[in-house]
Amino acid sequence: MIIDIDSRESIQSGVEQLSGGWFNPGELYACLKTDKKTTSSDFWNKSTHMLADISCYLGCPQDQFLSAWDRRCISSDTKFMGYHCTCHSDKKAFLKKGILPLSEETVRLSENVIQAVHGKALWDYRSQHSPGPWFLLSYKCAKKPDNHFCLKGPEILSACTGHHVGVDPATSIPMIIHCAIPYLYLSEKNYFAFCLFRAYFNFIDPESDSDDLFDGYSIDLRGQALDPNHIIEIEEIKQI
Repeated sequence: MIIDIDSRESIQSGVEQLSGGWFNPGELYACLKTDKKTTSSDFWNKSTHMLADISCYLGCPQDQFLSAWDRRCISSDTKFMGYHCTCHSDKKAFLKKGILPLSEETVRLSENVIQAVHGKALWDYRSQHSPGPWFLLSYKCAKKPDNHFCLKGPEILSACTGHHVGVDPATSIPMIIHCAIPYLYLSEKNYFAFCLFRAYFNFIDPESDSDDLFDGYSIDLRGQALDPNHIIEIEEIKQI
């Protein structure tokens, strides 16, 4: 099962399949709204808040609810659509090697001395915290014309060239790589449970900012490469 966070049909089908024989997500939302849980901004914006309210409604501890949800996602082979945005001259490289985490082999620091020092500091920080690769959760977000990933390369590092080693930047073009990312690859599974319910509840009862509900939400594989067989499409972005 592949879940697309922007698609009402995908979200409804996915959540209802995962909760089947356990609880009715539509009735769950109606009860939460009746109890005025949904009027809190924390409900919509803090994963722990929403998940705690859901667990309470189901009459179980939050860790028990999330453990059961996790097992259902794994048994149904759940995948999330994710969008890796980059700038490259050869899309075949991704179809051959997949999508790699940030490393000294995949990113070249600027030769400008001043920028290189700052870039090295950024690289040191990122390599210790999260080398990616990163994917945007929403295609709407990926398609924005000011998408930094497409404009600058595989990572937002202001002092790096943003192009893969050995590639002529002049021949690079922006692209969005559409991927179906296995649930097992996700590092913060509780966060994606929140994203699913937030999308499902919003389709039932839209918020005023629903068009940008997942603007900036990211999937971070934290150093784990994504195999090319999870790539569905590589979309080249035409520059005006």
